[in-house]
Amino acid sequence: MPNSKLTLLIDGNWLLMSRLSVLQNRYSDDDKLCKDLKLMMIRSINIVLKQFTEIDNIIFVSDGGSWRNKIPVPTFLQEEYKGNRERSDDIDWDLIFGAYEDFCNKLKAAGITVCKEMNLEGDDWMWYWSQKLNSEGTNVMIWSRDKDLTQLVKIDKDCCFTICWNKDSGVITVHRDEEEMDFFFNEAYSVNEQIYHSIIDKAKEFKEINPHYVVLDKIIRGDAGDNVFPILVKKSKTDKVFRVSQKDINPELDYNDYEEYEAYIINLLNQKSYKDKVDKPLENILEHFAYNRRLVALQKDSYPPEILEIFDNYKDYHLCKDTHEVEYQLIAEANSISSILDIV
Repeated sequence: MPNSKLTLLIDGNWLLMSRLSVLQNRYSDDDKLCKDLKLMMIRSINIVLKQFTEIDNIIFVSDGGSWRNKIPVPTFLQEEYKGNRERSDDIDWDLIFGAYEDFCNKLKAAGITVCKEMNLEGDDWMWYWSQKLNSEGTNVMIWSRDKDLTQLVKIDKDCCFTICWNKDSGVITVHRDEEEMDFFFNEAYSVNEQIYHSIIDKAKEFKEINPHYVVLDKIIRGDAGDNVFPILVKKSKTDKVFRVSQKDINPELDYNDYEEYEAYIINLLNQKSYKDKVDKPLENILEHFAYNRRLVALQKDSYPPEILEIFDNYKDYHLCKDTHEVEYQLIAEANSISSILDIV
């Protein structure tokens, strides 16, 4: 089977929740809400396929819990971590996720590759598939608004790429240096370059980032929205609490090198603005750094063996992007029509 040239990786749970936020509170009938929610999701996918005609394959990924919840929380953090986010009580979540499961099954039946396993989040699937597909010469477009996924953007020597995209933010990619000789003597470079620039030309916005810094910033400064606490906070004279300033982060710091980040933290604690003002001792800060890295960094070394074994079961994918039959089925369902032949 031929490889995909450009695969769309869809963050299924983000797609579900973003469309639910649009439809929520507009329905008194939960069953009607679920039917229209599924229809809105498939139509959103088809709009993306129509906009980016270079896409020749879809992989749809879904959350199945998180292995990260089993990582031992450092003792000094146990009082702070609550673990779960609260959900709105005015939504029948069993009904919503039942509809979502039905949507995923319809995609599978249409030939779309759908990935969901216990203890694996969508982020994990995005890491696995982007690395695997790029290694096979397949370009990847991640469709999501999850900032954590921007750490996966890259472009290799053949211009094989992973980029992130959504309607509001546009394309997020990594900065690269042009090498003309590659263009003239490398057929793969030429094809990938054409696909890359075609996407850029169609996107609303275009932004180059440092994906390494995305991880580093979250490890050090935390993210309240994701329940990741900063490795340290300092108190001012007025007792206000501050995280590490972004200007105090070394963007080249290797967060996998213990000696390097230990030296960085020691140097930070000796600075006048931090000395004797932080909330915990060096030993705890270093432990917290390693803990946050495990939570944040999408890399092979972060994963336990049993999770890597699950990935090994997903070595192949169906080369498919045809979702029209799914849309016909959901139109019929939403309108209580028994046959797609009745649709005008």
